[in-house]
Amino acid sequence: MTRVVTMTLTVAALSVLCSGCLGRLFSEGMGAARGASGKVVEIGMTPDLTKYKGLRIEVITVAQGSQAPAEMPDMIRADLAAAAEKRGLRPEGDPGLKLSGEIVHYESSSTVDTAIGPLEEVIVRAKLTDAQGGNVVAEANLIGRSKATSSSGAKNVSAGVGEALDKWLKDGGLKKTGE
Repeated sequence: MTRVVTMTLTVAALSVLCSGCLGRLFSEGMGAARGASGKVVEIGMTPDLTKYKGLRIEVITVAQGSQAPAEMPDMIRADLAAAAEKRGLRPEGDPGLKLSGEIVHYESSSTVDTAIGPLEEVIVRAKLTDAQGGNVVAEANLIGRSKATSSSGAKNVSAGVGEALDKWLKDGGLKKTGE
């Protein structure tokens, strides 16, 4: 009887100890497959954007004190343009929107984060403005976040910001090209 109890406790202890490693392996695998995630935090309600046919991405700035890599603004601009294109918004489309943004927070991975995650994050405060009238149509924080070492890095979190824009445009009623 003592032997059975000891074996059961040993197996249970090993299962608990290994579950963290297996969980980490699973999240790393998912990170490699999916990349960084994108999240949009709207400031107010996003209006109906279906009348717009164009989106021009303006210069993305970096807030004072943010430690974003020098190449990050250009990467984000490219990912935002690609997301807009998927929703049928071209730079020359009319009527059009202008998107301006500022990187307000950038957090790179560190030794502690590599061990326990989350790993890397960028937040872009974005504003959509009517290109003709100049009035602000909508504002949101676009967040690119890595949850695994395999999906960290400036390129991946920048792609997450593009994914967040895609979600924001979808919330505004814009369908993907071909839908």
